[in-house]
Amino acid sequence: MSPELETLDQLLGGDLALAVVRGLFETDEGFVRAILAMLGAEEIRLYGNGIEVPRWRWREILSAPGQSGLAEPRLTITEAGVKRIG
Repeated sequence: MSPELETLDQLLGGDLALAVVRGLFETDEGFVRAILAMLGAEEIRLYGNGIEVPRWRWREILSAPGQSGLAEPRLTITEAGVKRIG
């Protein structure tokens, strides 16, 4: 199973911290690229401090989550994501 589909499958069980999802990918570059694509396709959403992160901050947070000022950024699956793996 691809890391993208594994991510969506894992998110079916509930929100996941970025650090957990990052571990599903072989490289940080692959992680950032895939998550940006899934965010753009509205298959997942990125949250930090209880609010959805705006699009213009996605790359910054994915590239350096510990320096974003957000407490434990998390991903959640959307209906589009559920349909992709369903």
